[in-house]
Amino acid sequence: MTHVGENIKRIRTEKKMTISDVANEHVSRGMISLIENGKTQPSIERLQHIARQLGVDIAELVEEIPRSKMRKILTEALELYYQPGWEGVARAIDLMRPVIERNPLGYEAARMNELYARGLYYLYVQAVEQYDQLKPNDWGLYLTKSIELYGELEMEWRAVECYVFLAEIEFDRADYKEAIQIIDQALKQLTVLDSFETKSIYVQMIVIKVVAFFSMGLYEKAHEQLDDIIQFSREQLILDQYYVLLSIKTLLYYNEQKMVDARACLEDGRLFVQAVKNENMQLEHELTSLFLEEFFERQYAKAISRAEQLMAKVDGADHIPTEEKKKSILFVKNLKARSLTRLECYDEALQLFTENQIVMNEQVQINPLDLAIRILSDSYEALCHYHLGNKEKAGELARLTVDRLHNLPHSSFYHFAKEVLMEVTN
Repeated sequence: MTHVGENIKRIRTEKKMTISDVANEHVSRGMISLIENGKTQPSIERLQHIARQLGVDIAELVEEIPRSKMRKILTEALELYYQPGWEGVARAIDLMRPVIERNPLGYEAARMNELYARGLYYLYVQAVEQYDQLKPNDWGLYLTKSIELYGELEMEWRAVECYVFLAEIEFDRADYKEAIQIIDQALKQLTVLDSFETKSIYVQMIVIKVVAFFSMGLYEKAHEQLDDIIQFSREQLILDQYYVLLSIKTLLYYNEQKMVDARACLEDGRLFVQAVKNENMQLEHELTSLFLEEFFERQYAKAISRAEQLMAKVDGADHIPTEEKKKSILFVKNLKARSLTRLECYDEALQLFTENQIVMNEQVQINPLDLAIRILSDSYEALCHYHLGNKEKAGELARLTVDRLHNLPHSSFYHFAKEVLMEVTN
């Protein structure tokens, strides 16, 4: 345990203190010198006296890696983690691994374990070959450790965030029951809603439950939970996810063919976006409205016109990052192609689908609110192939869509995909 003496000497030097400054009636100058040089191991009692003289917590004396060094590594890892692409995440993991392997304690250790777990899952999704090279690579182990450390620090909401991440993973895998069970477990941990952070994480957890109920066709439960959390958000002024709540409510109404209620909820969303004047939220609302106009309202000509206007708007927007522009325009072009399909312009629609393929990540089961954006394009493309004489390709795409939507048997999306499959295989 030579690191104890090294820590004492480092902290003493940083504070510009002499051995005499640290010594007292309980620990002599000679004893401190022996401890610093690793020639003897101090008792807990002596360590307490030394820590008191240095003005630090005893944990800073016994930890193998100084907190200042851990703080620096954590800062660098966070910077790498949030760089575009998977390479930065992989480098962050490499940077943190030697520290985590020594099982450090404290806040920095908790954050590192959490970030390490998130990094592992990100690589599993985005760069599975790099993920497979890491051993051990069970993100659950590191999340469990971070939850334990946060608990020791009485940082309840941080621990709950780790539970939420575990639930989101199960949600991605379409294991909705397991996701709900994890959220219910986390809700028991969140005993006090006394800050913005705890209230916000509470809203986030209920959102996951609502969408899970929707995915399972339990619409009454979804509505009940959603109404309660919308009211809670209004009363507590927790509005960071308020637009998301309104969007889910709108989709629920549309899925149940409650058109008047759906349009009223959509208008509430528009007014909220207009009030907050957030450009990213404005774009999200326009994309959502375009999808709803095509799929549920069936205003195909109007949707095509709006799509062309939106593409020009996105392309000319300086505040939108290049990659986000590409994703948004890809989505809009797909919606335009869907509307063209509905108007029986199959050649033009098929060309758009071919040139703007939505690439699916096979590592993740996409949640139902994204299915409409991505998977359903295959059903429309199947219709194009069918009407242009390529029945084999049409059947292949239609079956693929139905298979991918099998976890949403009660949704409008699944019913549409089934209708397309029946049409192109008869």
